[in-house]
Amino acid sequence: MLKFTEDLSIEHLPLDVYKDLVAELNRDDSWRTLAIYVSEKLDYSQYDNSAWVNGLEDNNGSTNDTPASKLLVELNIRLCTVGILSMLLEDCNLLKILAILHTPDPVRIITHPDEETLPSEDLCVSLRNKVRLICRAYGLPPPNYQWYHEDVRLEGETSEELNILMTSTSQQGSYRCKVYQINLKGEKLSEIFSRPLHVSLKPTSVIIEKQPQVYLEIKEGDNLVLCCEATSHPSPQYQWYRNNDRLDYQTSSILMIEKFTAKDEGKYYCHIFNGISEKYTQHSTVLMELPRQKAVAKVALLIANENYDNQEILRTPKNDVAKVAKILDGLGFTTICLTNLTLLQMKNAIKIFSDSLVEGTYGLFYFAGHGFKMQENYMLSIDSPTNYLRKDAICESELLSVALQNDPALLVVILDMCQTIPPIEFNPEIHGEIPSINTYKGQKNLRNLLQAYSTSCYRPSYERMGKDYGLYATHLCKYLDENIPVTKLFEQVGKSIDTWFKGAERKQIPMFATTVTKPYKLTDSIVQSALPHSIVQLEKLIKFSNKVIDINFQQTGVKCKAKISQYAKPCLNCIQISVIDLDDKWEVNFFNSVHTKRNNLFKCASKNKCWFQSPETNEGPLVISLLDNGVPVGATLLEINELVPTFLYRLNQVNA
Repeated sequence: MLKFTEDLSIEHLPLDVYKDLVAELNRDDSWRTLAIYVSEKLDYSQYDNSAWVNGLEDNNGSTNDTPASKLLVELNIRLCTVGILSMLLEDCNLLKILAILHTPDPVRIITHPDEETLPSEDLCVSLRNKVRLICRAYGLPPPNYQWYHEDVRLEGETSEELNILMTSTSQQGSYRCKVYQINLKGEKLSEIFSRPLHVSLKPTSVIIEKQPQVYLEIKEGDNLVLCCEATSHPSPQYQWYRNNDRLDYQTSSILMIEKFTAKDEGKYYCHIFNGISEKYTQHSTVLMELPRQKAVAKVALLIANENYDNQEILRTPKNDVAKVAKILDGLGFTTICLTNLTLLQMKNAIKIFSDSLVEGTYGLFYFAGHGFKMQENYMLSIDSPTNYLRKDAICESELLSVALQNDPALLVVILDMCQTIPPIEFNPEIHGEIPSINTYKGQKNLRNLLQAYSTSCYRPSYERMGKDYGLYATHLCKYLDENIPVTKLFEQVGKSIDTWFKGAERKQIPMFATTVTKPYKLTDSIVQSALPHSIVQLEKLIKFSNKVIDINFQQTGVKCKAKISQYAKPCLNCIQISVIDLDDKWEVNFFNSVHTKRNNLFKCASKNKCWFQSPETNEGPLVISLLDNGVPVGATLLEINELVPTFLYRLNQVNA
C-alpha cells in the first residue's frame, strides 16, 4: 500500500522522501535501469533512447544535478505520478527504492528449502554430489537472506540459493534460512526462519584416496610411519596387518611402530571397511636399511629387432630400446644399443657383453623382437627363416651360460617378446627337433640372477596400435630409475600393467623369476676406483666420435667434406653420412660399390644425406656421386670400414 495518493505528482513528495529516492536511484546506477526501461516502454520515439539516457549523466558542471534528480524531473515533466513511478519501480525490480513509497509489507516465505521433499523426510545425497537449497520470500523492503547449518551462520551465504558440495560427513544436518527486512536507516523491521531441511549422506563404498608407500627402508631404532586415506559413509574404519597378521591397536589411518627392528620387517597393508564395503590397500614392503650395495661397473646390452626378412615387421622395438637406454645412461650404465641383428651378430654381441661382466659388475640384457617358447625361451634374429628351428634362434639358457660365467654381482635379463609355441601345422619340423642343452650357473655367486618377461609362458606380447612404444616397455620405463630393489621394480611393472588392463580381456601377463636375495638396485652407485680392464676395453670398442673428412671430386675439381655421425642415437650400428660445404648447385647420391646381401643403405629425407644399417657388413667403399641438375658429373669413394667403431667388426667375425 502506498504511503501517498497515487495521483500525487513527484514534485509534491515530501523533501526527505524525495532525497531518499534520489540517493537510492544514484546508488549502484539504479537510475540507469529505470531510465532505460522508461525510454523503451514509454512513447519517446522523438528521441534517440541511448542519447536521452546518456544525457541524464551529463551534470553540466553542477554537483547537485545528479542523474537520478534529472530523471525524476524528466518524469515529473511528463506528468508521472507517484502511482506510475511505483509501477515502474516494481517492473524494474527496484524494490528497495519502491519501499520508500510503500508502507512496509511484512516478509513472507514463498518457497521453503524442503519444498521438494516429503514432510519430515531428509534430503539424502551421495558423497561428492551437489545440494541446491532454495528459499524465496517477498516483502517490502525486499528481504535479506542468511543461511544456517545446525544454527551456525554460514559465512557469505546471503542469497536465496545455497549450493553445497558434499565432501564430508560433517556437512550433514539441519539447514534453514533466516529472512529479514531492513529499512533505509539500517533498522530491522521483521525476521522469520524457513522450515528446516535435514540433509544426510547416502551410505557409500570405501574409496581409497591415498595408498601407503610401496617400498620403505627404515634405520634400526627409528619410527616406522605408514599412512593411508579413505572416504566413505559411514566413516571408514582401519585395521593394519603385517604379513597377514593383524596388528593390535593399529586401527587408524596412520600406522606407527616405534624403535623399528629386524622383527618388524615385512609386507604391511591396511584393511579399510565401513559396514557397506571393504577395501585393502596395496602392500608396502618395509625393510631394515642396510649398507647400500655398490657395483664396480654397470653394463647394458640392448637389442631391438624389427625389420625381419621372413617374419612380420615390428614397429616399436627401436623406440623401446632407445627409451630404456636413455634411462640406463642416466643411472651410470655403459650402454650398448643395437638394432636389427643377424644370428651371428647376436651371438657375438652377447659374447662381448658377457666378457665384460666380471665379478662385482651389474649387467642388464634387454631384447625386443620376435620370440617363441619351446620348453625354453628363444629370441629370433632378423635373418631367421620362415620355418625356423631352435638352432636358428638364441636360447635364453645359451645367453645365461656365457653371461654368468664370470660371476657378475647382478644380471638382469629382460625378454620383451612373445612366448607362444610355433603352430605344428605351419612349422612341424621344430616339433621334431632335438634341442641342444645349455647349463648355466655362476662360479661362486649363485644369487645374482633376475629374469623378467613381458608375458608369461605360452602367451603373446603386444605392440599397441598407433603408439610409439610397446606396452611392456612403457610400463617398465615408469620404474626403471626408481630407487627400489630390482625385485620390487619388476613387481611394480607387473602391477602397473595389471591396472592398465583392469576390466578388459587380456592375454599378456608379465612375470619374473629371481635368485637374488640382496637388495640390489639399478640406482646403486659405482665404486670410485679404477674400472676393471674388461670395461675399459669395452668402452674402447664402442667408442664413437663424429668425424669430418675431406672429399674431392677430381673430375670437376669440386671439394667438400663428409661428416660421419650416429643416425639414430643411441643405436651404435646406425651411421649417417652427410656431405657438407657443398655449393647449392650440386647434389649428391650414394650407393654401395659392392652388392650387399641385405640392403643396408638408405637415403635420408634431408638433402645430401644417407644412413647405414650395420655399415661393417660392407665389402667395398661407399660411392658418392656428384650430380648437376640430376646428371652425374663425378664420383668419389669413401672407405666406411675405417670410420665405424671397432665393436661393429667384432659382430661379424665367425669366431669373435
